[in-house]
Amino acid sequence: MVKLYCLPVPMTKHDNRDSLMRLLMGLNVQVSNVSKVQPSRVSIAIRLVFVGLLATLDTGSTVQAQDPINTQNSSSRDSGLGLAGRKLADGVLTVIPPDQNAEDTALGPFDLEFVAKHPELNWTGPDFPNNQPNFASPAETLVYQSKNVTFRHPVWGLEFAFKPMRLIDVDIPNATGVMEKKTVWYLVYRIRYTGNDLQPAIKDLSDSEAVPGEPKRVQYDSVRFIPRFTLLSKELRLAMDSQILMPAVQAIAARERVPGGRLVDPIEIARQELPVSKGGDDGSVWGVATWTDVDPRLDFFAVDVRGLTNAYQIQVDSGDEKKYLRRTLRVYFWRPGDALDVARDRIYLGPPAYQDPARVNYYLQQFGLKERLDYQWIYR
Repeated sequence: MVKLYCLPVPMTKHDNRDSLMRLLMGLNVQVSNVSKVQPSRVSIAIRLVFVGLLATLDTGSTVQAQDPINTQNSSSRDSGLGLAGRKLADGVLTVIPPDQNAEDTALGPFDLEFVAKHPELNWTGPDFPNNQPNFASPAETLVYQSKNVTFRHPVWGLEFAFKPMRLIDVDIPNATGVMEKKTVWYLVYRIRYTGNDLQPAIKDLSDSEAVPGEPKRVQYDSVRFIPRFTLLSKELRLAMDSQILMPAVQAIAARERVPGGRLVDPIEIARQELPVSKGGDDGSVWGVATWTDVDPRLDFFAVDVRGLTNAYQIQVDSGDEKKYLRRTLRVYFWRPGDALDVARDRIYLGPPAYQDPARVNYYLQQFGLKERLDYQWIYR
């Protein structure tokens, strides 16, 4: 059996050994003498053709004609490796719909710090004995209007679907350029923009008075997914952001063969605008997040996915310092394995389910959960 790292000459099922023989004879080389050809007399391009043709003859395999449905958009369906995508069975993908809430469109109330830092804006004596304007209401002053302010903004969200997390051994160049075999932990996912977002609405009552109403549903032409994937472990006190590993992405694409055939890293997916999807794989993009040098003793962990929505919260601590927290999807995994032959271990979604309450409580403690969840939305 011949293992190839280059692509053979494409053939249809109607090609046969005779046509290949004629092609070789046209190059003045007989099949029986290919092994005797001196490298100095044959160009590298011709030698690659020989290897591809002989591998096809030895294995007896052919490349079938592509499905016309899968060739309608070659730019989105070509993985660059010549590998056609395949249809996934039902239940392989875990689909998490966007989770926009009306509460996410409002932030506050807060006092505006930059106004409070300017005492000269106060209406004080001796020019204003009552510490207020002579001919206007105190409610009309800037200082008064800067208190208890509520900020409102539109909120959009993306659908996130993913396959079970897996491991693969890949040769990756180290800092000195030497290839080194490493175990790569990876998460293959699909992103779609389904629309149905939230826009704050102001309901007019009378005159200049206005109060907020129920947010209305809107749909944008497109949005962008700027991802950040973080692998977390309470067990080992671990927090690792995903890495960009092109050799790993190519190996994973050849292994997974996602629908459409194209798999991109977080940087490339951030460059693409996501139009509104009409369902299925329409308008979807497949990506992969990768990690290396993960502690092989890891059994219980979670993956945080940020960038799926623009929703955020502002928290004020005891020192009046504000923290901006982004709405984040946290997905839980567990791995019943050890530090030996890590790539062969399987990874499962969510904490394990057992009838023994003691075992269940132990596993929930490893995740920091009070109840069994496969995923949840948090702010961090």
